[in-house]
Amino acid sequence: MDFLEQLNLRTRFMPFLAILQADLVPLFKTKITYVWLIIGSFLQVTRILSVAVYAGPAVSISEGFSDFILIWSFVIIGITASTVSSETGELADSIMSKSVQRHDYILAKFASRILYVLVIFFMIIGISVVGSVRMGGDEYELIGLISAIMFAALALVMLTSLGVALSTIISRGTIAIVSLLIIWYSMTLFFPVWDLEFLSPSYLVSLLPDVIEGLGFDEVRLTVVSYALITTYAIILSTIFFWKKDL
Repeated sequence: MDFLEQLNLRTRFMPFLAILQADLVPLFKTKITYVWLIIGSFLQVTRILSVAVYAGPAVSISEGFSDFILIWSFVIIGITASTVSSETGELADSIMSKSVQRHDYILAKFASRILYVLVIFFMIIGISVVGSVRMGGDEYELIGLISAIMFAALALVMLTSLGVALSTIISRGTIAIVSLLIIWYSMTLFFPVWDLEFLSPSYLVSLLPDVIEGLGFDEVRLTVVSYALITTYAIILSTIFFWKKDL
């Protein structure tokens, strides 16, 4: 690849990177980020002291994962389901007046929200992992622990992707947020009753203690594949919809 080709490649990705930075940096500077980190870290430390010593690291870390599924999902839904709809007024002008392709914009939005959620997740859950392992003994397998973290992260990526997708399709942020709340908590609470437990985030969390101990990979396989497919379809379909949408 010669210099001109490298320059063209960099120029091609500049709009995407510019939108990614413009969306991601302010997110990390918001008060909600600091409050989230402080409360999340406090909950993890409390759980380490009250659970890890007595029940072991697998249970303590899995309960840390459940915080994101049951509690912090409210924050994630609020942040993601208003991603595009909150900028409707200035969106058309920004795309029409600059050399920004629609797919650059929407993919940058997906990337920024996913990165934001994952960074917060790894910072908070890192406290749980380190503390639980040090205080709870060696009842875990390294590959199982890494796999459990990735599986939980995938569930959050799916939630984030659904949020951005709904914000693309639904023009009113409030409706998008309520819709995603209904979808997410139906998956979490009611899917097991409807024999769709493999799609339930709470079902995934219930399997993670076994995964951390190096067991239960077969049971979680269908859930992981389903989440990956849902994420992929959400990104692809909402990108196509946004491409054809009248701004």
